[in-house]
Amino acid sequence: MGGAVETVTKVVKTAAPVISKVFGANPLLSLGATLFISWALRPKVPDIEDFGTSQFDDFERGLLVNKQSNDASIPVVYGERLLGGVRVFMESSGKDNKYLYMAIVMSEGEINSIEKIYVDDKEVTFASSLSDGTAVEVASSDSNYYKDGESLIRLEPHFGTDNQTSSTLLSTLSSWGNNHRLRGLCYLAVRFKWNQDVWSAIPKVQAQIKGKKVKTYNASLVEQSPSYSTNPAWCLLDYLTNERYGKGLAIQK
Repeated sequence: MGGAVETVTKVVKTAAPVISKVFGANPLLSLGATLFISWALRPKVPDIEDFGTSQFDDFERGLLVNKQSNDASIPVVYGERLLGGVRVFMESSGKDNKYLYMAIVMSEGEINSIEKIYVDDKEVTFASSLSDGTAVEVASSDSNYYKDGESLIRLEPHFGTDNQTSSTLLSTLSSWGNNHRLRGLCYLAVRFKWNQDVWSAIPKVQAQIKGKKVKTYNASLVEQSPSYSTNPAWCLLDYLTNERYGKGLAIQK
């Protein structure tokens, strides 16, 4: 690069007297011609190759959006992370369709807990903790989703136990029955109330969750009850032995 710049400088210096002679005493024309030659002979900087996004980048972004599908993959979450989800059910109800109901599958269960909920990228403050199978309303201190003295969101989290029961929130609809249990899947049952000053499209819902409970073993290789763990060894063991989403390998003692 240094050699190219030096060459351009020499060419411009050599051409300068010639340019002055051609354009006579007009300094503006001489300056313009000199600058043009400098630009034309400038060293070329190679373009930086755009390699686009990787499959992993696309996968990560996909976990944060709300999809609507009947065959989308369901993530297994070890440790803690933010997730979007898959809308597996959506229906409006009430006078003038003022309520919008959703069931949003987040991940394989059973998870440990749901720490936070975001709607349209705003954290929602609830009046009580997010417990498995218990419906909660937005707290009055939440200026985003508590309007005119009432909550605009009612949420019922389900942590994904194998014996979980049907959502009482969604069971108010005739299309959601007692057999709609989504056993083994962590999901959110949500009801939104229409407010023209808040909603302009289908709300985007995300959850910060502490993920899958995994089996562990003590020093005597006795299996312990599933519990939340961020230990990579226990998480890998869960994947290798799980018969639903993992390899289904047997443990040799």
